[in-house]
Amino acid sequence: MTAALVIAALLAVAAVVLAALPFLRDPAPAVDRFDEQDELERRSLALAEERDRALAALKELEFDHRTGKVSDEDYRRLVGPLRAAAAEALRALEPTGRVRVVEVPEPPEPAPPEPAPQPVPEPYPPPDEGNPPEPAIVPEPEPARIPEPGPR
Repeated sequence: MTAALVIAALLAVAAVVLAALPFLRDPAPAVDRFDEQDELERRSLALAEERDRALAALKELEFDHRTGKVSDEDYRRLVGPLRAAAAEALRALEPTGRVRVVEVPEPPEPAPPEPAPQPVPEPYPPPDEGNPPEPAIVPEPEPARIPEPGPR
């Protein structure tokens, strides 16, 4: 019986080691390293970061202006240079260096409005003004009867 327990324990340890083996290995050195960037990639990355900074600053300035933290005068003074920086970075990121013209299709003609639906007829005809209906006669309710107490 003890031999079976020892074999089962050894088998369990072997299974745990076998399952953990991929996590215990060191990664291959080639997998750890980044490829060296050339000058064009570095410049492109720097321009993209500059564009992102300018657009984030524009967004924050717009938010501060809308919430009243920045006055109209300060907003007008600050927004121009930020827009210019963002536009310059966007132009520099353009592969040809010139602005692309994108054709925007004309919006389709709006459909003519649907005719108004016919009014729903009233459930009862309107009263005749010259001959008003007679008032309805409502009978008087009978007084409630209180039962008389019986012997107890």
